This record gives sequence, structure tokens and C-alpha cells, in this order.
Amino acid sequence: MKRTLISLACVLVTTLSTLGQGTVNFANFPGTQRIYLPGGTTGAAVGSLNVALYWGPLGSTDAQLTQIGGLGGIAPLAGVFSSGTRTTGTTTAGGAMARFQVWAWSTGYNSYAEALASGDPSKYVGKSASFDNPTGNPGAQPPGTPAALTGFTSFSVAPVPEPSTIILGLLGAGALLLRRRK
Repeated sequence: MKRTLISLACVLVTTLSTLGQGTVNFANFPGTQRIYLPGGTTGAAVGSLNVALYWGPLGSTDAQLTQIGGLGGIAPLAGVFSSGTRTTGTTTAGGAMARFQVWAWSTGYNSYAEALASGDPSKYVGKSASFDNPTGNPGAQPPGTPAALTGFTSFSVAPVPEPSTIILGLLGAGALLLRRRK
């Protein structure tokens, strides 16, 4: 009997915490919000990008954002993604504002960091500016629909820098620091 009561309490707490979270529709609008290649093109290479939505409570810095939900893909020709509903963490109640950011990177890599570490300049990475956006309230009666990402603005991806470029930059910064010490 005691185990049953504990199990029911756990289910109730889990259900209530899920209802206390906000939801957003992880999609962009083709007319005004796109992900571009360098030079402003939305060719077939844009279709080979993974996208992920990062979330944090209102006031979070970019470094504090965490990925919510799985990866989405981008339509081959338009730089557009439509990857379903994403649920925020429990610190953002349904209907509240939260901070979001969209990350994009070439397919064939499991994460943005992995694509960046590849050093392959034929691959792309990029992040949108972080933006504040309202969330939908699935706990309302009747349940609210997921909010659209109206704060998202278009951004461009860039080729992954070659490791030699990164190393040269680090060497230059080190030389400047040594010079400054003398």
C-alpha cells in the first residue's frame, strides 16, 4: 500500500511539473525568418543543416542556455525548419516569457561542438541572436497552443574555421600578451 501511494505521488508530481512548463512551436516563418549561407543564399547546402533550440529562463546568458528537444532539419531550398513542439524546463511556467536561441550546423555531426571541432571548411555552423519569446500554456483550460517563435530573426551560418586559422589566432593573441608584458 505504501509503495502504491508513493508511486501515485510521483506520477502526480511529474504530471503537475509537466503542466507547469511552457511550450513553443520550433519552426520559422519562410517569408521573414530564414537560415542563410554566407552571401545570403538559401541553396541546397542549407538543407543539409541540423537545427536545435536552446532555452533558458528569462534573463539567462547565452552560456546558460540548454538544448530542449531533439534535432530538426532544414527544408532543402528555403532555409526553413519545422520541427514540432518543444517544452521548456520547469523554471518557465506555461504562458511566461523565456530566452531562446537557434543553433545550426552541417549534418553528419551529432552536435554543434562536434561540427566546429571537425575543422572542415566545407561544413557550416551558426547561431541566431538570443531572443525573448512567450511560451504557450498547455496547463490552461482549455489547453493553450504552443507559442510561435516570433522573436527569432534570420541569421547566416559560416564555414567551420580551419584548425590552422584557430591556431594562428591563438599564437597571435599569445604574442600580443608577451609583448605587453615586456
